[in-house]
Amino acid sequence: MPERDEAAAGVEARPPIAPRRRWRRWGLIAVLLLSALVWALDRHVVWSAEPFLLAPQQAPAVDCILVPGARIHPDGTPFHMLSDRLAMAQELFVQGRASRVVVSGRGGGGLGVDEVAAMRRWLEARGVPAAAIVDDPDGLRTIDSVVALRERFGWRSAIVVSNDFHVPRMVFLARHLGLEAYGVAAPELVEYGVFTLCKNRGREVLARLRACVDVYL
Repeated sequence: MPERDEAAAGVEARPPIAPRRRWRRWGLIAVLLLSALVWALDRHVVWSAEPFLLAPQQAPAVDCILVPGARIHPDGTPFHMLSDRLAMAQELFVQGRASRVVVSGRGGGGLGVDEVAAMRRWLEARGVPAAAIVDDPDGLRTIDSVVALRERFGWRSAIVVSNDFHVPRMVFLARHLGLEAYGVAAPELVEYGVFTLCKNRGREVLARLRACVDVYL
């Protein structure tokens, strides 16, 4: 009995957990839960798109090929990542996968701002007929670009072409918005630095989260 009383007294005498330690514990739990949610949504976008990501030679015939805009130089020439996309779109066009290429991005403004005009010039200079290129100057976001295919142009199927980290999100959005969409990743025609690759892939994780919000909320 004395031993039990002493043990009980020891339990009662134990000091409560300090508020700071309690907040740290809950903060760690919150960070872990948030990280798990971010990972799950990121993977959901990628895994949803995966069955529709194809090699160029596997791509079916569709209504159009969609190329989203990206940065251009002050002289109006595309940065390498945009050139990668355009080169793949040109290849698919030459293969006869679609009779038109949609260049979607920021339109208007000066030479170093107008992405749509820069993409059109690039394609025309490499043999794509002007009449086969369709301008979409309001594609400021990926979702704007894919929505325009159905709501503005009335098309039902598309091959979306972009860099490998971007294509899954494009297919995810297009499929959820009612398009029969297939994705073809543009190979890297130059060697990108580690910082550039990490920056783009990190930003893409956040963009995939926003895509889930756009689709489900």
